[in-house]
Amino acid sequence: MTQALITPSVLEWARNRAFMTIDALSDKLSIKTEKVAMWEKGDAKPTFKQAQNVAKALQVPFGYLFLTQPPEEKLLIPDLRTVKDSAPGEISATFRELLHEMDRKQQWYKEYVLESGELPLDFIGKFNIKHSVDEIVSDIRQTLNWTSGFASSTNIKDEYIKEISLKAEATGILIMRNSVLANNTHKHLYVREFRGFAISDKYAPLIFINTADAKSAQIFTLAHELAHLWIGESGISAVDLHENEGNRIEKFCNKIAAELLMPESEFAIKWNNTKSNENNCEYLATKFHVSIFVTLRRAYDLNYISRENFYILFEEAQKKFEEYQKDKKASGGGDFFRTLKVRNSEIFSQAVVSSALEGRLLYRDASALLNIKASKINDYAHKLGFR
Repeated sequence: MTQALITPSVLEWARNRAFMTIDALSDKLSIKTEKVAMWEKGDAKPTFKQAQNVAKALQVPFGYLFLTQPPEEKLLIPDLRTVKDSAPGEISATFRELLHEMDRKQQWYKEYVLESGELPLDFIGKFNIKHSVDEIVSDIRQTLNWTSGFASSTNIKDEYIKEISLKAEATGILIMRNSVLANNTHKHLYVREFRGFAISDKYAPLIFINTADAKSAQIFTLAHELAHLWIGESGISAVDLHENEGNRIEKFCNKIAAELLMPESEFAIKWNNTKSNENNCEYLATKFHVSIFVTLRRAYDLNYISRENFYILFEEAQKKFEEYQKDKKASGGGDFFRTLKVRNSEIFSQAVVSSALEGRLLYRDASALLNIKASKINDYAHKLGFR
């Protein structure tokens, strides 16, 4: 059989890009691990059929495998991810597909808003990193009608993030939350890759939250991405709370999110000097619906705990979290249309469905935008309150 003269370094790049080990790729191709390893080292070549299967498994164009070096793939929005001040890793094929999916939806919604004669949202890009955190937080609270003590309105984190999302969507911000690509349960989104991202636009701003993350972490990410919109900066976030250094925009947005979710005045009232630092942070994390990591960072920044104590408690919390992740059982099911509203944003869903019902958008195109069958649109319309 004719050998495919693929480039070993490109094969390795494509495999890493797909977040796949050599063993995993071998299993997917039903080929011995040793043979795939030889392809990657350049000691052997696959057949054309095998190379085609490799391209399909790794989600890259077949022609890429024959390039002399890995291609440079530009992202649609800035990559601001840093974890412990390290440069961001490779972007997976699934995540790239997600970015294009969100861009497509955001562009459609922008056209819809412009055709409807809506005015630009004046709070998008209203500030920059030279403004004070308090000034920006005050404007976010006023715009979203986020009153003092809002965190105490519910004891359920799921309800809290839902209420924040509703407040944001009421102002015209699209909030989309998902742990998979569209409705494809075989294409997972990984927290190790990203926690969320924001697309800043005065007519159709969009926030995406990775729901593979813990609920408390999602709440902080949502607040962080709101900050991105208020300073007019699109970007992909990892939301690292560990170090002082790193991307200036990310650190600034973290400060805004912390003050928004855990106001310094409320933090001071709830901190009990008769309790240990660990007990205080665990209590405040529960009260403000944020993670222990956010609370530890907030306590450190406000000088309630020392730098040394912060690192000790942070590492201990990290170990506990990793154990929790190992024991956590996956949950699924639930109401399909309710989940669809979360994944697609309710105001986006309403815009697409109403356009389809009025004949301004083909059912086929509406189904592609909502990632559902065209036959389900009327049922979804009923769930949205149209019929």
